[in-house]
Amino acid sequence: MKRSLRKCTAGAVGIVTAIVLPILLGFGSLGIEVGHWHLAERQMQGAADAAAMSAAAQYIQDQIAGNTSTAYQTVGQHYAGLNGFTIPVANTCLISVSGDNCSAVRALDARPFNCTPTATQTSETYCIVVEIIQDTFQWLSTQASMEPNGFGSVKVIPTPTLVARSVVSITINFSHTVQGNSCILALANDRNAIQVRGNGDIHANCGLLIDGGRNQNARTPTINSSPACSDGTTPPCGGLTLSGNNAFVHITNLTTAASTAGPTNSSCPGARCFLYNPAITTLPTSAIFTNTATPDPYAGRMFTKPAGVVVRAIAVANGKAGSGYTDGTRTFTVQGGVGIPAKFTATVSGGKITSVPVLIDPGAYTTLPASPILVAADDVKGSGANVTVTSGNCLPGASFATLPKPVPGRAYCSIPTPASVNFPTGIYYVEGGDTSCPGLCMATGGPTASVTTDAAGVTFVLTNVGTGTTGPYATFNISSNGSVNLVAPANNINADGTSCSSGCANTTAGMIVFQDRNAPATTLLPGGGLANTDPTLNSLSGCGNNPICRTLSGTLYLPKQTLNFSGNGIVQGTCFGLVSRYLDDAGTPTFQNGCLPGSTGGSTSTTTGTFRLAQ
Repeated sequence: MKRSLRKCTAGAVGIVTAIVLPILLGFGSLGIEVGHWHLAERQMQGAADAAAMSAAAQYIQDQIAGNTSTAYQTVGQHYAGLNGFTIPVANTCLISVSGDNCSAVRALDARPFNCTPTATQTSETYCIVVEIIQDTFQWLSTQASMEPNGFGSVKVIPTPTLVARSVVSITINFSHTVQGNSCILALANDRNAIQVRGNGDIHANCGLLIDGGRNQNARTPTINSSPACSDGTTPPCGGLTLSGNNAFVHITNLTTAASTAGPTNSSCPGARCFLYNPAITTLPTSAIFTNTATPDPYAGRMFTKPAGVVVRAIAVANGKAGSGYTDGTRTFTVQGGVGIPAKFTATVSGGKITSVPVLIDPGAYTTLPASPILVAADDVKGSGANVTVTSGNCLPGASFATLPKPVPGRAYCSIPTPASVNFPTGIYYVEGGDTSCPGLCMATGGPTASVTTDAAGVTFVLTNVGTGTTGPYATFNISSNGSVNLVAPANNINADGTSCSSGCANTTAGMIVFQDRNAPATTLLPGGGLANTDPTLNSLSGCGNNPICRTLSGTLYLPKQTLNFSGNGIVQGTCFGLVSRYLDDAGTPTFQNGCLPGSTGGSTSTTTGTFRLAQ
């Protein structure tokens, strides 16, 4: 019996071995290759991290140097190669608040980026992404490896694509010295970026800066790609032109991006025209800086416009004067709609509204209230009154003049100031469109007119109706002999004048006037002269016999257009600055206490950067 049993089991080990061995070999092969994949992924991730950090270091270096180079991409590719992985240049990309160049990476790997770029007045955050992929079907080890395929058989294992991604977050910090001794910066890529004509004579107890198109956006110079100068010469351009034998400037220093300061007139050759003192003496060579670009210190400024509809006029609806209101002069608030509600005052007699409403706040709506438009009284009594409204994108100048006082945070077609007016702290959006006053028109009512601001300061934003780039844009004009005392906010504020955090949408600090970057650019006459009838001109004129009628503590920022000087008078203030595309002078103004950020005279402009792995 035992002998028969042995005969029955003979060869069983061989059979079992034949059945199990391929499975064991398959599992072993699969385990070895999966381990190979994990090892490769670790190596790929290390290479991606090294490439991304190296690319980030290169990007920071370029930002500090003021370059817009894409060298970070080739650096990322190079360091991936040093670690054994060949990738296309496009597999290294940059993400910023304005967009990214990561379409090639997304096509390879649909996972979202762990990156939230930001931009404030003092810092910007970017992300560098590096993607490395490996197709394992090209590996001989994968092609030779097996996995179990049912009882007693094996098959070739799958050939997955291995992916490694590295995201490095970069923070670029900008630091500008607030105080300098320069007060005027012209940005035009033209030899007459600053033009003095006729009997013009700029007296500036501060310096003139002429960037000449070389660096009109902070940290992004265009030294090698600027268009030709207006006179056909090779950039960098930007100069001071004295047009006429009696044209002069009296200044403390001159900085220009061009290799020379520009043409001069026959009676005032060379550096003799660049001076500041009562006598005609030569400005020292040490005070003239050529081939020196001046970045636009406010290129990062931004503003958020208010809602697009305001109430232009208001009237009590027929038979809807309400009842139960407290007699006297009451303030009413319009109910409904989306946005900031309009307000008006009216006389209440016998519990009803008995006078024509006087608009005191035009509101700022994204959606107007639906009819019937109800109102609520300030005493929270009475009911039943409703009104009809006339609305538009901005409040006309004629309606602005009837307001008891200007309301910050609202949109005005124009702001005329024919008489004395004080502006409460806040931001005022001027949208153009009024023929008699194409924007901000100050002190037009004669020597008794006085324009002032609250001590906490105001900012006027010159823009246009709506959100497009067409249509008239507001301009800035101070004329006549009335006094103007404007103070910019010391810190960033909300539109209504309340304070906000460092990351708020409105970067108002130090800014009296901010021009929309979509505004039309100043045009030039053939040969490079300025058109004095150009609708893009902004003006500062008047003063008559009043030696000091302009007190401007802050900066006038007109990066797309020309500021024209005429008349005389002293522009004083604790800190004055002007940034404009062109400066055209035919008067004899005097400017004091310049403090443009980044200007000469001991001021500094510093860019630093750090990075960290984010994904």
